[in-house]
Amino acid sequence: MKKIVVLFLFVSLGMQAQTEAKKDTSYWKKTGFFGLNLAQTSVSNWTGGGENNIAFSGLLNLEANYKKDKHEWVNRFDGQYGIVKMGNAKIWQKNVDQMFAMSKYSLYAFKKYWFYTLMADFRSQFSDGYKYFDDTLKVAVSRFASPAYIQLALGLDFKPAEYFVATISPVAGKVTMVTDQNLANAGEFGVEKAKYDTAGVLVTPGHKFRYEFGGRFTLKFKKDLTKQLSLDTYADFFSNYMKDPQNIDVVWNTLVTLKITKFFTATLSTKFLYDHDVTIKYDWNNDGKFDHKNDIFGPRAQVMSVYGIGFGYKF
Repeated sequence: MKKIVVLFLFVSLGMQAQTEAKKDTSYWKKTGFFGLNLAQTSVSNWTGGGENNIAFSGLLNLEANYKKDKHEWVNRFDGQYGIVKMGNAKIWQKNVDQMFAMSKYSLYAFKKYWFYTLMADFRSQFSDGYKYFDDTLKVAVSRFASPAYIQLALGLDFKPAEYFVATISPVAGKVTMVTDQNLANAGEFGVEKAKYDTAGVLVTPGHKFRYEFGGRFTLKFKKDLTKQLSLDTYADFFSNYMKDPQNIDVVWNTLVTLKITKFFTATLSTKFLYDHDVTIKYDWNNDGKFDHKNDIFGPRAQVMSVYGIGFGYKF
């Protein structure tokens, strides 16, 4: 919980600056969206298959942007968390978990639409993720800050409109963190795994950090398309100059919001991830060999979509 509080404090730097300089409050623009959804499925003698389930999910997006003269400071936080209980299972399982915080400072450069920019962001999750075998047996496959990604970038913004910005960063750094030593020893999420001697004794622990230096390109589009429909999408592309620069890491998040009534909203959230250094494992026949034609062992695109109808408030 302390880690989450620290992250929220990081994102709220812009709001703190507003308190410290009351004379400049008119230069701040704050927006946000909070959604809370509940879904339940009940089946009986259903020939098409399926089982009873109940799911809860929450969504929070916050922005605090400062703009005055040639200066602009953008602060953003996105959080999403959901749990589900399937059939007669005794435990709740996490089905969606994402945390993203970003802060970017821009200074006017030239020709009206171009700005020098310095950007930092953090991406991780709120709680542990598990691979479940039954109601009592589970193995942790991820935790808070395992993995986590910290990126720093220096470059230029192209901003022809308030709702669209493209950022070109020829100088960018990326740090992959795996703070859980067991996951680091296994070499998860692209860090260097532990080394063992012939007797299986640990010689060198797995690295908890992986450093990359490269170039970055981001796109952001956020606009109310109609009074009821809004689109918020963010795409991030990173190339590591030092190793296989042709393998582009991709993060692409999209949120579509449809306002039905003042407090009743439908949302569609999609996430696309690709990191060539992250190995996706799927042992189709559970033999531990990964040599079957249906087995998966290597980099793969990760895709998630979440549909929700429930309480939603835009501010």
